[in-house]
Amino acid sequence: MKTFAYLSLALPTFLLLSLTLISDGVHAIPRFNQINHEYFNGTTCPSITRYNVPCPVLCVADPIQDCPSSINPQTCPYPLCPDGSCQSQCHSSTNICQCPSVKQAQPFKACSAAGQFTVDIHHYDASKAEQQIQLACAAALNQTSSYPTWTELLQSDGPKNAVWNVCKAPASVKFPTQAPTFLSYLFIYLAFYGFLALWLIYKTAREKTAPAPTYNNEGERFTGYGNDIFGIWMAIYTGIVSLGWMVFLLVICLDYYGYVTGIQYALFYGSYDLSSKAFCVCWFLATSWYLVINVTRSRLRNFFRIRRPLIKAQYIQVEQPRQVQRLDNVVDDDMDIHGGRKKGRILMDRVHSFEIKAKKCLGLNSNVITVPVQRGSAFRYFDYHSARYVYQPEKDVFEHVVPDIEFSQEGLSSKEAMDRLERVGPNFIQVHVPSFFYALWEELTGFFYIYQLMILWCYFYLSYWQIGVADTAVILLAAIIKVIVRLRSEKRVKSMAEYVGVCDVLRDGEWVRDLSSSDLIPGDVIRVNSQQLVPVDAVLLKGDIVTDESSLTGEPLPIRKFPARDASLWDEKIHRLFAGTMVKQATPDSIALVMATRTNTDKGQLVQKILFPQPVSFIFNEQLKLVFAMLLCWALVLLGIGSWWLGGTGMTAWFYGTTCAAQVMNPLLPAILVVGQSVAGGRLKKKGIYSVDLPRILMAGKVRVFCFDKTGTLTNQGLEYNGVHPVVQRQSNPPQLDELKPQYQDLASDVQNEELLRMGLASCHSVTVLDDQYIGNPVDIVMFEATGATLNLADETVQLCPSRPGEKAKQLQVIQRFEFQHARASMSVAALDPETGNIHVFVKGSFERLGEISANTPPSYDQHASKLARNGCYVLAMAHRNLGDQISQETVRNWTRDELESDVSLLGLVLFKNMLKPDTTEAIAELKQGDIQTVMITGDNALTGVSIAQACGMLPNNKPVLLADVRDKDGEIIWIDTETNSLHVSEKLETFDHVELAMTGNAFRSMLEKDPDQLRQLLFSITVFARMTPIDKMICIELFMEKAITAMCGDGGNDCGALRAAHVGIAMSEAEASVVSPFSTPSRTVKSCVELVIQGRSALATSFASYKYLIMYGETMATAKLCTFYYTTSFSIWIFILIDAFITLFCAFAVTQSKAAKKLSPQRPTARILGPEVLASVLGQLIINALFLVGAYIMLYTHDDFFRCNEWDARSVDNSKWWLLGDNYESEVLTFVVLFQFVNAALIFNYGYLFRARWYRNYLLLGVCAVFITIVSYWELADPNKFGCAVRLNCGNPDVLESLGYPSPDIHIEPYNNPSGHNVLPKYFRYRLWGYSIGNMAATHAWELLVVLGPVRDWLRKRNPRKKSLKDTSGLRYTITPTTTTTTT
Repeated sequence: MKTFAYLSLALPTFLLLSLTLISDGVHAIPRFNQINHEYFNGTTCPSITRYNVPCPVLCVADPIQDCPSSINPQTCPYPLCPDGSCQSQCHSSTNICQCPSVKQAQPFKACSAAGQFTVDIHHYDASKAEQQIQLACAAALNQTSSYPTWTELLQSDGPKNAVWNVCKAPASVKFPTQAPTFLSYLFIYLAFYGFLALWLIYKTAREKTAPAPTYNNEGERFTGYGNDIFGIWMAIYTGIVSLGWMVFLLVICLDYYGYVTGIQYALFYGSYDLSSKAFCVCWFLATSWYLVINVTRSRLRNFFRIRRPLIKAQYIQVEQPRQVQRLDNVVDDDMDIHGGRKKGRILMDRVHSFEIKAKKCLGLNSNVITVPVQRGSAFRYFDYHSARYVYQPEKDVFEHVVPDIEFSQEGLSSKEAMDRLERVGPNFIQVHVPSFFYALWEELTGFFYIYQLMILWCYFYLSYWQIGVADTAVILLAAIIKVIVRLRSEKRVKSMAEYVGVCDVLRDGEWVRDLSSSDLIPGDVIRVNSQQLVPVDAVLLKGDIVTDESSLTGEPLPIRKFPARDASLWDEKIHRLFAGTMVKQATPDSIALVMATRTNTDKGQLVQKILFPQPVSFIFNEQLKLVFAMLLCWALVLLGIGSWWLGGTGMTAWFYGTTCAAQVMNPLLPAILVVGQSVAGGRLKKKGIYSVDLPRILMAGKVRVFCFDKTGTLTNQGLEYNGVHPVVQRQSNPPQLDELKPQYQDLASDVQNEELLRMGLASCHSVTVLDDQYIGNPVDIVMFEATGATLNLADETVQLCPSRPGEKAKQLQVIQRFEFQHARASMSVAALDPETGNIHVFVKGSFERLGEISANTPPSYDQHASKLARNGCYVLAMAHRNLGDQISQETVRNWTRDELESDVSLLGLVLFKNMLKPDTTEAIAELKQGDIQTVMITGDNALTGVSIAQACGMLPNNKPVLLADVRDKDGEIIWIDTETNSLHVSEKLETFDHVELAMTGNAFRSMLEKDPDQLRQLLFSITVFARMTPIDKMICIELFMEKAITAMCGDGGNDCGALRAAHVGIAMSEAEASVVSPFSTPSRTVKSCVELVIQGRSALATSFASYKYLIMYGETMATAKLCTFYYTTSFSIWIFILIDAFITLFCAFAVTQSKAAKKLSPQRPTARILGPEVLASVLGQLIINALFLVGAYIMLYTHDDFFRCNEWDARSVDNSKWWLLGDNYESEVLTFVVLFQFVNAALIFNYGYLFRARWYRNYLLLGVCAVFITIVSYWELADPNKFGCAVRLNCGNPDVLESLGYPSPDIHIEPYNNPSGHNVLPKYFRYRLWGYSIGNMAATHAWELLVVLGPVRDWLRKRNPRKKSLKDTSGLRYTITPTTTTTTT
């Protein structure tokens, strides 16, 4: 934290040196042309007469005797007001006749009507303006000589009874170091650094023996701190200085307007020069102060504390390494699949390297939070991110406690429960949602807003207060939009996370009824009831229950849960209850063991990921940093140009330069990007797609690989029973598969194998009943329904349907069941036949698995099953073992799974048809049309997956498909043609394109272990990954993510890990917020994936359009400001307000309302802000606009009839009074040209039909632009009128307008500040300028449509073609050549 001390000293020192250089080196210009010198034809300009010049106030010692007769107080029927005005009621009691820099021997008073009369000055010379005005005013009062000013009065030896009220600082005072107000606060500020030095010495001495920070196993760093009286005082002092800067800036601003004492600049000797210098010093110091505070804010309070050992600390500073997932290294349009880079990436890497070093130097490479230490009964702890950390004395570190849980049904004792509750914390995830005003405060104290708000102080000071108010409103609006979006999201998470219910808990061997769920702890045994919301993660110990997990995992159907037998043999899918899920049905004896509470649950992990997400830095965000850095440098250049070269002198030049630089970084920029994402999120919601992470929508726009689960995603959730192929053995022949028995009734009860199949189909499942509906695995349900059997849950009996009328129905009682496990790819049951007393074991699973464990596998078994799979069947196998009637049921119940599933004989193949969803094929075709590679990652059989992939269009039907698998005998990876079963080997290292590839899970794991580089080379040429476990799916997604923005779509069942890992995961879930992915949809259609990509591309294109518009606004305004500074002119105040508060705000918002395209285009929108397309668009328009602006001035300067010799001469006014600088032709021409440019930019950036709807579909933007163009055209083309005069365009003094032949508008018009008294352009010139502006608009539209988006771009792309897809550029380097052998795996 010494960074605070160093920065707080170094930064203001540097800024003050810069200020000194600026204030000493500015020059007054225009530099490159001589004003009002000669006509365009070379004729010398005539002398100028300046009309209606206001006279200064005349102050006298005795108004009756000393005031000239024309302004004597006796001419007023009322007592004179202190300001000399003649009114019945005075508005102010302050005597304006005083000068703070001059000590008056006696009070002076203003003469009647002082300052209210005007004079005409013939042969006006702007360089001698002040002297000419005073002489002319004296002559108007019938005086032979002029009166002195206050400064001249002090130096004069003549009469001192009358003076012009013109106040200047004493000649000896060049800097406000003698102003008491300035010195008092400067003393407070500088004294802080003296105390800071003392504090550093004191802190260093106290911390000599303090131990170094410690780290826990998760890499979190802990530093203990304690309060200190001196430190508390320093913290208060820091707060006083921080508040004092605002107060002091406010006082200087109020003094500028005369609101402190009633006289302008009274605190600084009545001198604008001294007041402006004092403001600049204060502004620089305050800005540097707030920047340092902002950079060190997370560590600042602990800097004013003393470091202590953790065991004695009052506060703990927790530092987590800031881990940002950068996505600018994935494959994009300027990279090949091997990560080849263009030169732009080198620059980005250097910027990123600099960013890392800068953050490390400033201590910004960690997330820092300080939490108070609390004391338990026997230990110390604190809560951090909704988790409890307990101090471990033996390690001298705080650790997140996860208690050891005994796998037992006995529960905990009350004492043990209380101790564990204190260590683990209550089972309640408290989501703190700040108040609106606190959240707004956090937003406004960010770096970007501090920059903008400090700029606004310059506006408020230099009579820019109207623009300051308008910009403040814009900044507040931008901040409020972001805060509202944030609070809505956090309130949504709060409603999802915070839940307190009641349940029955086993404590001290007795059931405690209706205990609060917040008091549950790991190790508790709870009773599970129907219609109960599960408050914890738990393992079922006893009973039989059915849960609805759709709100958490997206699992579409209720899931049956079974008791876990011991701690080592439990599966999350079938034994675990998840917090936040609903128990649909439970047997009365159902109890569960609490395994996790609070944020240790899956639901808690979701809440933590939403509240404290790992930042994901999209390439858009990475380059946005570089753009901001470049804009900041450009702003500094503009500051230098505005201060050094252009209009004004001294501090006024610096103010103008600052306002020019401020326009470059628009305060709407961060907010408008959020608005665009929110609009896209709202549109997705209308389409039935919900998002909990809005920035991911932009990533969806750059998806290059879309992976899909098969069952329930590409295909219908339910299967259709397609029959069985029984195994038959005729005489001494080897066993073989019989013909298909499509119906259950086709199985004969008098044929042994077929009768056993009837029994197995009816009993080997995990189906239960809930509300008269079957619940369980969809395959089991379809199979059981096909048998027509009935289920009795009370005694676990199954009654088979008779095979023929009149036959007695057989019953089976299930006495043991092992549920399906992905690792074993099988399930098994033991069923008692009451008629015979025999106990039958039935095993059902994948045909590969049962082919391995069965004794009587037919020779053609694999080929036959593979053929069925190729035809799109979902193929299972059934095996059997008869234990006879001599073994007891209890013995069978105690058998392990391996014992039960051994020595089985194959009964046959069980077939199901998995039908594609109606819109799957169309959706896959749309994704491929959008240049997105589609991949299937399924746990199903490889041949079934290939068949489905061909059916939906993922794989072409006219190309052979090679399947990678592992050969049993040697573990080598082999390639098999799925049609011919011919074996292939890899021989040559050259690219090929005549086959498609698929891979089994065994081959995937083997290649990942033995040759991961080869797997990465093959990855993007493989379309089907089959027999993949949930872990395999996740790893496969992560491999794709190394090179491409990757999306995953699944039902949230066995693909949770993959959905969670992907850049863009969309779960087909009934809930709006799924634990497994940032997107969810209840529609369960692949079209949702298409819609997500469409909206993502639209949102990304819209974000770029908004970005380009606001950058264009800043650069256009900066260009305009450079012109105004050159001539020392300005827009009128209402034009500024129109631009900043209306045109920019409404157009920027309207740009975000562009709708998405109807379908995907073959191209993706760029994500590179510094890409050629974006740069060509923005820079091209800037250059065109600048050229047209220069052309407008050339057109103006070539007109002798109204402009030449009527040019604006800023020397005739005080250029610090900017509101007097717009009454001229130069400013008016600039206004008309740039107003069209501002509106036109929004129209241009509305193009983008590839990713967004046609430009004319954005009705809001068209309406907004039409209104603004109509208003500007009316101002420009119409003769002088009330509307134009209100904004001081094409208007003038009433008497001048009448002399020009125009009627005088019936509104008050403040006298024009130029010699001619008007700025009415000739009608022919107005129409020519209007047409010229339309030509400007047409030129920029042509550039965008013909060059940036049109034929020129297409021609350049043809000359430099991009690689079409990842699949074509995957670097696959193996030619697969068939051998003469035909074999199987």
